[in-house]
Amino acid sequence: MTKSKRPTAARYLVRYSLLALLFAGIYLASLTLPVSKNATTQEFTVGKGQSVKTIAVNLKSAKLLRSPLYFRAIVRQNKLSLQAGLYQLSPSFTPTDLAKTLTKGLAIDHKLTIPEGYRLEQIAELTGLDLVSGEGRLFPDTYFIKEDITAPELVGLMQANFAKKVGEVDKQTLILASLVERETKGDEEKPIVAGILKKRLAAGWALELDATVQYFLGKPGAWWPNTTLLDRKLASPYNTYLHTGLPPAPIGNPGLAAINAVRNAVDSPYWFYLHDQSGTIHYGATLQEHNQNISKYIK
Repeated sequence: MTKSKRPTAARYLVRYSLLALLFAGIYLASLTLPVSKNATTQEFTVGKGQSVKTIAVNLKSAKLLRSPLYFRAIVRQNKLSLQAGLYQLSPSFTPTDLAKTLTKGLAIDHKLTIPEGYRLEQIAELTGLDLVSGEGRLFPDTYFIKEDITAPELVGLMQANFAKKVGEVDKQTLILASLVERETKGDEEKPIVAGILKKRLAAGWALELDATVQYFLGKPGAWWPNTTLLDRKLASPYNTYLHTGLPPAPIGNPGLAAINAVRNAVDSPYWFYLHDQSGTIHYGATLQEHNQNISKYIK
């Protein structure tokens, strides 16, 4: 006679207990993960006097956090003190990252937008700070800064942002990108203009760019003035009508689109370009075509 193999109640209990522990472990591990891999940042406000419970709930509502309870546990266990202010947070932050970010004194009081192509003096005027920096690596972007930020702090913030978003870039690429930024009206034309300028450089032509003349003539109230034919004869190492090759340094701070345009310049049949009064660009493959464009769109 064979004995029936009947699982006892104890065996069932052990099995279900192990499964419960397994699922609990998986769930707890998931709480430590970011909501998503999306690195895009968004504004998040911590109001003055808000409790950790309220902040945690708001983080979950903003889809920045999985579990408010777990977030509160992190804050309590690490004895963290959250600060009021406006922050830039990302769904790619872990709960621990979120908690620590809100305690690092990164509270924001002011939104600052630096347009592409601004020169150092324009940024200084916009911020009211006496900035000390070379041109080119003050990355144009929207920043959320403390009201009492210092000039060195802002320069460091912008240069760190440049390093993060641009990465390694040689001096010639950066100078050329600053020219492309000032010489173009839209991102779609940047790679073509970059290709034209590269061809001129390779052929030993003078670049003959008004933007470089504007740069050395710029002054408070008119950092990018209109130029005349006589201005093109003024002595300056930045005058690309008198000197072949690139200027000695960038003429402003280019955005990522201009830098990438130089990195990925388009080879076209064109050697010339101009913008009409509406800002539309017109290309010419020959000097004759360029002169025709001048007659048609400028004069």
